[in-house]
Amino acid sequence: MTVTRYPIAAIQMTSGKEPDDNLRQAGVLLAEARQKGACLAVLPENFAGYGGDYRALGERHDELVGWLCEQARALDMAIIGGSLPALQRPDGQPVPSPLVRTCSIAVSAGGEPLARYDKLHLFDADVQDAQGRYRESDFFEPGQEVVMASVGDLQVGMAICYDLRFPALAQRLVTAGAQLLVYPSAFTAVTGAAHWQLLLRATAVQTGCYVLGANQCGQHGPRRATYGHSMLVDPWGRVVDSLSDSPGALVAELDLATMNELRQSMPVQQHQRFRIEGPYDK
Repeated sequence: MTVTRYPIAAIQMTSGKEPDDNLRQAGVLLAEARQKGACLAVLPENFAGYGGDYRALGERHDELVGWLCEQARALDMAIIGGSLPALQRPDGQPVPSPLVRTCSIAVSAGGEPLARYDKLHLFDADVQDAQGRYRESDFFEPGQEVVMASVGDLQVGMAICYDLRFPALAQRLVTAGAQLLVYPSAFTAVTGAAHWQLLLRATAVQTGCYVLGANQCGQHGPRRATYGHSMLVDPWGRVVDSLSDSPGALVAELDLATMNELRQSMPVQQHQRFRIEGPYDK
């Protein structure tokens, strides 16, 4: 029998600069998600280290991927590791110092790596908060590929944080067959209050996909705060469930039968007059 209902989780954290502390926090919340019945959990962006030396953390990339695999295997739950720094590109070529790639790793419930997505869009912006100036391009090299992950029978379009502002990427993913779009994030308190729910809901409506945003939350240092409010949105743009601004594990169910009914009653993708073309394919 075809499975059409999937309980999935967004893990909301307040990550800091100490990886081991972050992993302990993540482990507790992943276990909570599994206890609540989740078959897939998505960790937020920079879950293992927020701020600090990304090159140094990148030296631990294989170890951190191994940790994700161990967690998935122990919990019998697929995991998408929001983002981790990597010193190598997907083809094995080194990333020029002092930069790293920031990538999301999908792992099966059996503990096997399924896919790696390197963040395409880097957050270089000025925000009216205590931090003021954000320049991800000072630390990260952008990725080059659009990536889908098959998590069991579920087709997951992978993205990270600032990617949420670029609907062309979401359209490419749904054209490739995505049923769920995931956005592990570290949306700032200011931009999150203004745009987080708006963008998640708009993306769901425009693509006919379920959309899951797993966000960082709280104060990460004297000048940096994130918004929280992780949520699952259905293809009609309704918020299925959401968290507030504290760490936690949101578990909510997506229903592919409902998604398919909505896509049939309003076949937006079939009505597309313009096709997005570009070099970013996988």
